[in-house]
Amino acid sequence: MIINQEAYSINDTVAVNIGTKAWCALLEEVYTTPKPGLVDLHSSGAHIDMDFHTFEKSAWTLKPYFIQMAYQGYNLNCSAEELFVQIRKTGVAAEQDMYRVTNSVNTHKGSIFTLGIFCAAAGHCIAKYGKITQESLQNTQQEMTVRILKQEMEQLKEKKAVSHGEKNYKNYGTTGIRGEAIKGYPTVWKYALPVLRQGIREHRDFNRVKLETLFVLMSRTEDSNILARQNPEVLLQVQRKAAELLKKGMVYAEDAWQKLLDLDVEYTRKNISPGGCADLLATSLFLELLLNE
Repeated sequence: MIINQEAYSINDTVAVNIGTKAWCALLEEVYTTPKPGLVDLHSSGAHIDMDFHTFEKSAWTLKPYFIQMAYQGYNLNCSAEELFVQIRKTGVAAEQDMYRVTNSVNTHKGSIFTLGIFCAAAGHCIAKYGKITQESLQNTQQEMTVRILKQEMEQLKEKKAVSHGEKNYKNYGTTGIRGEAIKGYPTVWKYALPVLRQGIREHRDFNRVKLETLFVLMSRTEDSNILARQNPEVLLQVQRKAAELLKKGMVYAEDAWQKLLDLDVEYTRKNISPGGCADLLATSLFLELLLNE
């Protein structure tokens, strides 16, 4: 699927503005350093098949697809559910292009799903209301996804599991990113965004603000990536560790860098990667850009 980004820059600045923010959020996520078990500027964490250059290449490739999904949200005269059906086709093309440029490495599959939904929802909100508000964005996201994803979750009980999320659902009953969307992304709206916004208001070092936001997500999220690589017991250990470090104010401590590096070594050795939380960090950054430019 070839998207003429220059055409959009002329014909639809709304879509370009939204899609560009999604691209920026992906870069802000990977540049957050050091992230235990994750790809960042310091290390590849538990991911031996990629580094931050892989993520940069992937993000750049995905940028026009986010613009496309925002364009669909802004221009398609259809119901919210039908919009979701249409952008998922764009999302499939985006995944294929991602795998092409990364030599079949999954860098951003979760972000394609979630940021794609919010790009389309944002475009839809501007077309319908003339602006984006948190309430309209949340409502549109729910209208787009809830019925369809609930139906898919029911169907998963009978079909063969393919993705990590589907296998986790079969094995452990966790609902993964579909469950987040069905519930309205509560870990983002209720926990991550307030922490992110507080850090910004207090003019704290932005890298540390992002790290604290990540640890809030790690303390709350049923991370599909951790489950796929490990098991529910390890996931619980990660959640408790993150909560403990947050309680101690570790991210803003003077020795935070070394402690985070040590944790990165530990998670890398144990093959622990909170990749689902990284996707939700990118989502939080995108929503903050979108709502408080």
